Amino acid sequence: MTLTKERESFLTVKDLGFGSPSFSEDELGEIAKSYFGISGDLKDLGGERDQNTRITCPNGRSFLLKISGVTEDPGSVDFQVRALLHIEQVDPGLPVPRLVPGLDGGLVQQHQHKGESSLVRLLTFLPGIPYSSGTFPSTSGLQSIGGFLARLDRALADFTHPASQSFMPWDIGSNLTFTQQFRDLVPDGARALCDPLLDRLEHRAYPQLKQLRQQVIHQDAHGGNLLRADSESEEVIGVIDFGDMIQGPLISDIAITASHFMEKGIEIEDTAISVCLGFHSVTPLTAHETDLLLDLVTVRQLLTLQLFEFRRLNMPHSPPQDVDEKPRIISSLERLSKINSEDFRDRLRSECGLNTARSHH
Repeated sequence: MTLTKERESFLTVKDLGFGSPSFSEDELGEIAKSYFGISGDLKDLGGERDQNTRITCPNGRSFLLKISGVTEDPGSVDFQVRALLHIEQVDPGLPVPRLVPGLDGGLVQQHQHKGESSLVRLLTFLPGIPYSSGTFPSTSGLQSIGGFLARLDRALADFTHPASQSFMPWDIGSNLTFTQQFRDLVPDGARALCDPLLDRLEHRAYPQLKQLRQQVIHQDAHGGNLLRADSESEEVIGVIDFGDMIQGPLISDIAITASHFMEKGIEIEDTAISVCLGFHSVTPLTAHETDLLLDLVTVRQLLTLQLFEFRRLNMPHSPPQDVDEKPRIISSLERLSKINSEDFRDRLRSECGLNTARSHH
């Protein structure tokens, strides 16, 4: 979604939806028991907009209790609920969380607390560990990740919902990263690097996005949300966290995943191409889509840097990663800025079996 000029100038923590609830362990236990009839050991899993708690019951079963912030749009919660139900219907074997009905049969409960209302859901807890907790994937592992992402997006291809067009801060298809407010968030030491990138991307890549294939996409399939069986396994056995979904360019999903697997010592080109090839083997891409992959990877890195800085400056308890990750992101942007985009475009087209003739869009 494109921000209006009026909204560009005063985005706040509330506008961006950051800030999750902070119910105590006793309160969480009571919520789980009163709405869903379950109890067990509780483990806080954090969350950007939701309070996420793992509940391990005495019989060994685990669930995820998800409580949305009071500013969360009910339409956004319904979007996530309907997407999971849709996936269950069109691809029941796809390993995503399942919704657990409450004692009243409802999938979303409304919890009143101190005059405010929070929406509560219970989901099955998927087995596995975060992909980022294991060894860095090989080329075939990265292709497997891309193939899984294509299967996920294929399951969402014909899904629609009114909230899919809502503003989402992590949407790399929006113009948020180019607004003056967010340009000003670039740290002083990185301005000489980032300002030219922002200028080029705003005028070259961003205008082309509306011409690309659009659908509902997960938009957050990084190493923390993709699951593997153990630290050595490369197969993706699950995906979680549908809170960043939007309707946007299909290629954006590949760019987001590729940007999260850029590691020191690994060639960015190889990482992005491997993920893209895996996706392309399941859902063929067009040359116009692949031509924008590198630019969208760069946009994702810039937006991440800006949003982390926004949270650091505006939230009293911003996540430690907002500071810890800054050097890694800036290093990635330095490496991205040195890649010859035309050569990358030709190589990716060639490896995908697409027309390598140069054209201007």
